[in-house]
Amino acid sequence: MREPVGHDEYGSTSPFDPDELSSLNAIGPAMGSGNDFEKYAVAVIIVFGALIIGGLMAASMTFGHRNGFLFALGGATSAWISGNALLLDRPRLYALFVGIAAVMLLASTLTLVI
Repeated sequence: MREPVGHDEYGSTSPFDPDELSSLNAIGPAMGSGNDFEKYAVAVIIVFGALIIGGLMAASMTFGHRNGFLFALGGATSAWISGNALLLDRPRLYALFVGIAAVMLLASTLTLVI
């Protein structure tokens, strides 16, 4: 015998219908459409901003390389803009700004090495 909706066999209530467990992970405005641009944009912002660029800025400041710091700052700004371009569904702008960020971060790394 099936229990009433929201109740299990022990009488406690559950906010989930057991027949709809497959749709529990569908969250957000694009439910079920397969649009994961938001997840990738957040990943780009976190990885570029926190790990790579923060480390380059700190290293440039530690060793007193002003140009390396400014290149890293430009790369951070470009990477941040690329994340926003991906949120706005502009893949060409995203690719452009990721390329600019990569070039600027390479220049920042070269100022530390050379």
